[in-house]
Amino acid sequence: MIVVPPFFGHISPTLSLGAELISRGHEVVWVGLKPIDQKQIPEKGRFLVPEELEEHQEELLEILEKQDKGPTLSKLETLKLAVEETYIPFCHLLMPGLTRLVEEWEPDIIIHDELIFAAPILAVNKGIPYVTTIAVPPKVIDLGDIPEIQKWVGNLTFGVQKDYGIDLDRIILRSEELCIVSTSPEFADANGLGKEYKFVGPLIKGRPNTVSFDWERLNKASTPKVYVSIGTLLEDIRKKFFSKIVEAFADAPYTFVCATNPDIIENWPDNFIVQSYVPQSEIIPKMDAVICHGGFNTVNETFYHGLPMVITPIAYDQFYIASLVKQAGCGIDIRYKRLRVEALKQALKEILEPGNPYKQKALNIQRSLKKCGGAEAAASHVEQFAADKRPATVV
Repeated sequence: MIVVPPFFGHISPTLSLGAELISRGHEVVWVGLKPIDQKQIPEKGRFLVPEELEEHQEELLEILEKQDKGPTLSKLETLKLAVEETYIPFCHLLMPGLTRLVEEWEPDIIIHDELIFAAPILAVNKGIPYVTTIAVPPKVIDLGDIPEIQKWVGNLTFGVQKDYGIDLDRIILRSEELCIVSTSPEFADANGLGKEYKFVGPLIKGRPNTVSFDWERLNKASTPKVYVSIGTLLEDIRKKFFSKIVEAFADAPYTFVCATNPDIIENWPDNFIVQSYVPQSEIIPKMDAVICHGGFNTVNETFYHGLPMVITPIAYDQFYIASLVKQAGCGIDIRYKRLRVEALKQALKEILEPGNPYKQKALNIQRSLKKCGGAEAAASHVEQFAADKRPATVV
């Protein structure tokens, strides 16, 4: 059983892992708070939304709408929105239905995204082995040296465990035995992390992809190709962001593929291909560079294909991810609040110049990601974990 939040950036890596497990003969079911298109679920897999959530749809919608506040919040306010106003409410909303589904389905292993607190709590209470998937850099939450903040976050996380009868002196919301991280240790900084953290690189292979795209138009383009995305959240700033891109590059000698609702801009330039949903994993390999907000999946897929990046962090973990890109030397960081047309033009020019250092550094990260093994490695870790947890047969 794979339990996920209603954020596609966190669901997406689990689809690749689940597809690989299914291909090896395992039975896999996903449980989430909101339905997704069944076409995105690997063949022979199922995606379930507990019926107990039906009466809480308004409350869930309010939580999801709050996520657009991110660009206007301070670091402390962002932490409050994440833990206190999102992850903990998710836990309380999901727990009744997840409990029923676990009792009915009797999973041998529970795999959960780290934003889903209900799954590890339920796993501990029922004695089910559990694995955590981490779709962000594992050190992204830095509480710094402020004891008050450390105490506040500690009280929240210990509190939600105690709400469901777990009175331990340690946090169990990440697995203490197996955490699957979808990047490389070289890129995300594995120093100080325990042996339970297994870096497997981007989880891309095996995800179903039925999104149509104008490949003929893209293939005809003779200018350098650039992919632009700010993910599936942050709806309120899309028009402003993409208006800057258009202002900077309208009729410039590049071809842009933009993942956004075309209706936000009345007249797109002829060198822009725009649609709401694109087959990102198939498009990025055909690009020469990427401009993105710093979503971890997009960042890792970009470097998996050895492409340089202009990263424009807007909110949440994106600032930390931008610092990793800058540290690795494989991209240029322009903060969203300082996003200027001339800066965009100069940054894209730099990362596309022949022999530029950003491309070479991106190829270095590419090598680190490819050696991690991807979905095959992740599935093997899960299988070994399950074998280790299987009760010994008495002869």
